Amino acid sequence: MNVGVKVLDKQERKKYIAEKTLELINEKGLTNITMEEVASSCNLSKGSIYNYFKNKNALIVSAFSVLLEKVQKIFEEKESKPTQDCVEASAELYANLYSEILNTFPSKELMRLFEILMNSTHDQSMMQILTLTFKANYGKILSRFEKLFNSKTKAFMLQAMFDGLVIYRAVGIEFSNDEIKNNFKKMILSFTEDNKN
Repeated sequence: MNVGVKVLDKQERKKYIAEKTLELINEKGLTNITMEEVASSCNLSKGSIYNYFKNKNALIVSAFSVLLEKVQKIFEEKESKPTQDCVEASAELYANLYSEILNTFPSKELMRLFEILMNSTHDQSMMQILTLTFKANYGKILSRFEKLFNSKTKAFMLQAMFDGLVIYRAVGIEFSNDEIKNNFKKMILSFTEDNKN
């Protein structure tokens, strides 16, 4: 184990391993990474990885959590820029951000990820991790839309539409990125316009 990893506490080490796993997933694909490669990239033995994760699926779920945290940070960074017209600028920001996420998400790996996430629901401890992950990260994203729309239902509808598009793209259905971006912007503006009436 290198000196940098030695000084981390157990939770920090766990997150470090998950971050390295996410890097490997982006580089090699979800199904192609091995526990040996993860251990090697962290300068750990394969056996020591199992001190933090009971199996590869648990490690992948943790990497998924890191991915959601990264998406959350993108939201925070892009929202921190000052704008003149709050609603119009927010609609533009979110439409561009969702389009960017949709285009960079490794769709060929998505179905495998969904399979792992669904299988994890049968394991009590994994389900707790997933629940916390979704509440912490999706909750923050949804609360932004809830404030913008003044409606929890509209926030869920927009997020559900986006998640549905990700799934469609993962199974090979193609659509125009510009059209998606423009329609997301129109929906966001429409949802905020309803608040004025």
